[in-house]
Amino acid sequence: MSGTTDFVGVRRFSNLLSTVAKIDTRDSTKPSMVLPAPLADNAAFPINEPVRLALDDTEQLSKLGAGIARDACDQLLQEGIVTDIAFVRTAHSTLTDPAAKLEAEINGIVGSAGSKTGIYALLDAKSEIKIEPGAIISPGYMSARLDDAANPVAAAASIVADRIIDCLVVADTPAASREAAIEWAEDFKAALNVVALYPGGVFNFGAGNVTRPLSASYVGRMIRRDKETGGPYKACWNRPLQGVLGPSVPVGYTDGDTGSEANQLAQAGVGTIIEGNLLWAPFTTATDPTVNAWRSVKKIRTRRAVEKAMLRPVRQYLSEDITPHMVTLIYRAADQFLSDLVTLGALIDYELLWSKSFNPATLLSAGGLRVKLRWAETPDLVDLQLYDEAMPEAFDVLNAAIASALSQLGSSNIRVTA
Repeated sequence: MSGTTDFVGVRRFSNLLSTVAKIDTRDSTKPSMVLPAPLADNAAFPINEPVRLALDDTEQLSKLGAGIARDACDQLLQEGIVTDIAFVRTAHSTLTDPAAKLEAEINGIVGSAGSKTGIYALLDAKSEIKIEPGAIISPGYMSARLDDAANPVAAAASIVADRIIDCLVVADTPAASREAAIEWAEDFKAALNVVALYPGGVFNFGAGNVTRPLSASYVGRMIRRDKETGGPYKACWNRPLQGVLGPSVPVGYTDGDTGSEANQLAQAGVGTIIEGNLLWAPFTTATDPTVNAWRSVKKIRTRRAVEKAMLRPVRQYLSEDITPHMVTLIYRAADQFLSDLVTLGALIDYELLWSKSFNPATLLSAGGLRVKLRWAETPDLVDLQLYDEAMPEAFDVLNAAIASALSQLGSSNIRVTA
């Protein structure tokens, strides 16, 4: 350094780091899928390893082989999106008993947290294939309640999604009945990141109509909405699913009828489709009183997206000296980010707080710093209430208008009286 090293002349010390961190949410939600694929190419899709699967790569898709995984890819494509998927292939069972086969394959999808197999392999997707999942699906394997208990695939996926932060689990409920779907959602009433869907949908992939879970179509519609609006801040429901020909089971809905089947499902935390292919899914499964203030999918996605977006950019301030200038840079970065979100309509308002009691000398001397941020997400309209009543005084207006019109005729034989 110039203060300690002898030198005669001029030296240059260049620092090109931006002083104010640029904070932004990820440009697009990336889907992830964990499934057995019995006919997949073993070299292209090794067991329990994340693979970047490109939806526009026909050669790679062909190596996936026929089956529910390939159909889920087609569902995503039918929603009009082209993206890459974090795909984890899990072992398929050769058992002949359907119940035993399903349980074995579910166990493979759940995998091991310690070994990072199954669902937990998605935690390495960012480092290994440069995709961080924003949605997790496992069509055909999240709907079963084994031994009258919560679905283990959905439960494990919720754990993984929590660690990723801005990630949703999009699950399918049993399609047998509305009651079974509601019972399924009850298992996840305290979860903030689980979207449940009932029933299945009817699709055609070029070889006749088939029934498939709706989860892939929902994720495709969500991603398409993100691309339309430039971020994860807008609701994707009350819009048609392009690839769905109809529900596998009719779901009743009548405007204004709180007792209609679709409304009962929504209030229980289960999304559905009405009127053929209209996505009717504003809420997650968060119906417990302790969390239901966050049940709006739009609201929780915005909250998690904002929380996650700040973590990586402000890392640049770590190792810097704690000085008033450095703290103001952090506050400026957060202020610019949240201000942009207000402009975009994602937030209603926000404030950044500094408190001496929140940052005592003991914390500062240990290298700690606390920044408190408060904001409120813009809610999506889910309950539009129209009140009407009779207006008898309008006839006074009509009477006056008639009297005025008659008076304007100018006839002496037409007299208007009170």
